[in-house]
Amino acid sequence: MADWAGTRTGLSYIPPGSPWRNGYVESFNSRIRDECLSINSFYSLLHAQVIIGDRKDEYNHHRRHASLGYLTPAEYARQCTHQMETDDSQNVRTE
Repeated sequence: MADWAGTRTGLSYIPPGSPWRNGYVESFNSRIRDECLSINSFYSLLHAQVIIGDRKDEYNHHRRHASLGYLTPAEYARQCTHQMETDDSQNVRTE
C-alpha cells in the first residue's frame, strides 16, 4: 500500500476498534458497502469497475446531499470554484 500511495498521500495506523479516529473514511466504507457492494455480485474485475463507476457517478452528480445544502457534490464543487474565482478577482492589488 505504501508503494502505491507514494508521496501522494500519507498513511496512518488506526488501531482496530476505534473507527471514530477516521470517521470520514468509516462513513464512506459503510455507504459503499451498504449501497453498492452488498447488493451486487461481481463476475469480473471489469464488471466491478463498471458498477462502482456508475455508483460513483450517481453519488457525485445526481444524489443530493443534505450536508451540502441539498446540492450534489459536483454542484457544490462548481459553486466553491466560482466563489474562489470571484474572491480572487476582488482581491487584486493595484499599486
